[in-house]
Amino acid sequence: MASALDEQREDRPAYVRFERVAVEDIAESLKAGHYVAKDIDMALITPPYSKDVMKYKVKAWFDILDQDVRNGRIPESWLARYKESYAAFQKGQDMPLIGTAIRGWGIISPAQQETLIKMSILTVEDLAAINDEGIKRVGMGGLDLKNKAKAWLLQLKDNGAIALQMADLQKKFANQEALINNQNEKIETMTRKLAMYESEPQQNVVSIDSATISISDVLDDEEPEILVPRGKKG
Repeated sequence: MASALDEQREDRPAYVRFERVAVEDIAESLKAGHYVAKDIDMALITPPYSKDVMKYKVKAWFDILDQDVRNGRIPESWLARYKESYAAFQKGQDMPLIGTAIRGWGIISPAQQETLIKMSILTVEDLAAINDEGIKRVGMGGLDLKNKAKAWLLQLKDNGAIALQMADLQKKFANQEALINNQNEKIETMTRKLAMYESEPQQNVVSIDSATISISDVLDDEEPEILVPRGKKG
């Protein structure tokens, strides 16, 4: 028997919504002697770009997903998102979308947005990854819509990369500015110390008069003895 998620092997996860239905509790009905119902949460799964809808009890469906994650058939992140969506449903909240919502996406008209939403194409990422079957379901202009979504996401990615580069450059400039400021502070400190040194009276400094020093200032007052070599007479 094929898994319930065979159709979910696309890059995008299936669209899932939840609903609560009343189901007869036969055991309690027999005990009470009248109809007794209990609430059961159901998962309604639409594979990517398909119009088919499969229904499973939520607990049974999560068991299938756990098995598919263990077998590597779907990423674990999908299961986490499905559980997050179910938790939002239980709280009465809107289920979070995985990507940029089609509704409000200003690149296409409101009528085109509603057409895509009715086909369970709820995000720009879904539209960009739509397969040939999905394009046929969209009808005329389906390929153009896909190309617009892909171009928009690519531009968004490029702008994100540029923003990261700018942030990195700003960080480098800030570091260089801090280094320059630190060096300037050191130079200012050295300049102040030098000015203080020059303004203080100098001590223990020997000055030499510019007068000429004669040889008599260097030699003793007595005449030097003249030595005569032996064997020679004057």
